[in-house]
Amino acid sequence: MNMSQHVPRFIPTLTEIVDPASLKTVVECRRPELQTLVQQVQRQIQPVFERRLQEEFDQWQRSLMGQQWETMRLRLQHDLNEMVQQAVADHLGQVAVSGSGNSAS
Repeated sequence: MNMSQHVPRFIPTLTEIVDPASLKTVVECRRPELQTLVQQVQRQIQPVFERRLQEEFDQWQRSLMGQQWETMRLRLQHDLNEMVQQAVADHLGQVAVSGSGNSAS
């Protein structure tokens, strides 16, 4: 070791160099950084949120449409069955009327 270099007898600690009151301003300055970081993270996850929202909506819509479709199908099937029964009954009635008219001739 070179004796020509002067080594201080007292080396201050970090708390003696940094004024603790100045740390408050550092924390206060970081609060906007926190808000900026939150906004950045929200912007990054927004596409994931939008995709999930669309998936949930599509699933809900398919479920709702499926229920409505089944209700409509059952109603139309019932109406069709009634129309077919009526058409067959009308036809059989016409055949019975024309058949009884033919036997009288």
